[in-house]
Amino acid sequence: MSDETPNINPEDTPENDTVNPNAEAAKYRRKLREAETQLEAANTRIEALLRHDIEQRVSDRLAVPADLFDLGKATVADLLNEDGEVLDEAITAAVEALLEKRPGLAKPQGWGNVGGASRPSRPSDPAPTWIAALRGGRN
Repeated sequence: MSDETPNINPEDTPENDTVNPNAEAAKYRRKLREAETQLEAANTRIEALLRHDIEQRVSDRLAVPADLFDLGKATVADLLNEDGEVLDEAITAAVEALLEKRPGLAKPQGWGNVGGASRPSRPSDPAPTWIAALRGGRN
C-alpha cells in the first residue's frame, strides 16, 4: 500500500462549491464560454440565411448570385440597415455597381420568340387519320 492520497480536484467536489469562490468563478467562466460559442454559431447561421435571402433577391439579375459577394466584394452587413433588415436599395446599388464593372455577369435574357416553334393547326383543317394516310392523303 502506498501513502499517497488520491488526486481529487477541489472544483469537482460539491461541498467545496460553496466554500471555494474560485470554483464558482470557474463554473461561471465555463458557462460564459459555452454561451459565447452558442452565440457565435447562431450568428453564423443567421448570416448564412441572410446571404441566401440576398442571393435569391438578385437571382433574376445575376447569372451566379454568389458573384455579388465573391466578385463584388459586398458583405451581408453592407446590405442591412441598423435593425438588421435587408435593404433592397442597397442590394440594387451593389448589383448595378457590379454589372457596371463586369456586364458579363448579368443573367442572360434569352432569345424570345424567334419563330422556331411549331405553329398551331388551323381549326378548319381536319385531324389526320390513319385511313387518310393509307390512301395517300385522300379521304
